[in-house]
Amino acid sequence: MSHFSERNQLAPTKPIQVADIDVPLFNRIWNIFYNREHATSRSSLSFKSQPGKTEQILDALGYGYTYPDNYFDRNKNIEKLKNRLIDSDWYVTYDFVEIYVSLFPTKSERQLIEEELNVVLTAEKAGYRIVNGLIVPITNKHELGALKRATKTKYESVNQHIAKAVSLYSKRKNPDYENSIKESISAVEAMCCIITGMTGAQATLGAAIKKLKDNGVHIHGAMERAFLALYGYASDENGIRHGGIDFKNAPAEDAKYMLISCSAFVNYLMEKWSKIQN
Repeated sequence: MSHFSERNQLAPTKPIQVADIDVPLFNRIWNIFYNREHATSRSSLSFKSQPGKTEQILDALGYGYTYPDNYFDRNKNIEKLKNRLIDSDWYVTYDFVEIYVSLFPTKSERQLIEEELNVVLTAEKAGYRIVNGLIVPITNKHELGALKRATKTKYESVNQHIAKAVSLYSKRKNPDYENSIKESISAVEAMCCIITGMTGAQATLGAAIKKLKDNGVHIHGAMERAFLALYGYASDENGIRHGGIDFKNAPAEDAKYMLISCSAFVNYLMEKWSKIQN
């Protein structure tokens, strides 16, 4: 729920945080971590004298820590981690978040902590969300929903292409937009080939899209032409798949557009195909 000052427009509008993390956002991210890890460390029954999540995060970030022989040492490490994050650049906090999420042993636990953190990221207008354990610069809830659905289809080849596209797009220091676009298009190609049963060298996106109707999946002619045009963009002599576009010249907006568009099209084809199968 929004605060009184926000509902009555008494507080200044908070901008989207893209290259920054303000104090409220940091504190709320930290509170999620601290409430879970401090609650574990203060319990003499649950405490184990061995490196836990706190120590693993410190190690992954390149910081030293005190071996946790008791819960006092564990809490010292927790405080050390907080101080190191406060003293570091803003993006190190997102490194911390990715590492923390990855340390949960099961997929369901990771999904729960992702949801909890995404609530905070949304409320504090962060320019990022967590998708499959990665911090991704996507702010629109509809875009985020399309991405999530496209990484959770029943076809692993499709899931892997979208997951790779997200990973390549979301690298903060060295984003690889060229290969992110390749993976986005490959996800659509994989979905079309699954529907048409096409395999081998002839199983290209251009050929598979034209065969969809032969397998009961009818899409509007304008939409078919649009995705054939995207395939052309990716496959002509100056296109992404032929290496004609240099890494530095494949802009972020192109990669984002392709990632969202291809995810949405995969979801669209999945719905069409599911109706036929059922």
